Amino acid sequence: MTPRPARSPHIVLVHGAWHDSSCWSEVRRRLDAAGVAHTAVDLPLNGHKHDVATVRAVLDDFEGPKVVVGHSYGGLVISGAAAGRDDIAHLVYVCAFMIDEGTRVLDALMHLEPTPLFDALRITPDGRSAIDPAMAPRVFYNETEEPLAADAAAQLRSMDRNSTTHECLAAPWKTVESTYVLCLRDNAISPEAQRIMATSRAGTIIELDTDHSPFLSRSDELTEIVCSTLA
Repeated sequence: MTPRPARSPHIVLVHGAWHDSSCWSEVRRRLDAAGVAHTAVDLPLNGHKHDVATVRAVLDDFEGPKVVVGHSYGGLVISGAAAGRDDIAHLVYVCAFMIDEGTRVLDALMHLEPTPLFDALRITPDGRSAIDPAMAPRVFYNETEEPLAADAAAQLRSMDRNSTTHECLAAPWKTVESTYVLCLRDNAISPEAQRIMATSRAGTIIELDTDHSPFLSRSDELTEIVCSTLA
């Protein structure tokens, strides 16, 4: 596919585990209103390498620099997708896994108290992982208005159960400017785990007093944070 020109820079939004691109709807609406070029990726969730390849294909589709935003598991994905590229202007990790090359997600959570996420995990008959729908609001949307939370929970899907145990493929944050959005009321990835990952890795750490889904619960603030990286 021939790359199509895009205004510089172009924002690429990458969702986390069990979600799809619709979770970014409130942020996208605000980016549209501001005239900011952006794309929200739908990960196949059929394996970590497939997810990374999907994001890399989207990055290849646009010329010029990109700001890449990863939420939760999406942080692992954007680290792999940004590896070896010279067109990444900024990486934004939104309560996301910002870990070193060769490190597993579980390594970042060792010795920490488990969050409600662990109780909500289910294995589907075909061997994929999923979230108990009844527990999703408490895990992901505990500070989100009920209608938005209900809509988001209805969009959750299953995913390859090994994706979140995969080793990180690269650590581009070592050479690319980065921001970490740390969510203080997160019931999926504990604030303590986020702080450990962000400290000494992220160039900028911004705290939001909200849940695991600031794209819904604090969409204005999150959009401002993302747009601040465009300067």
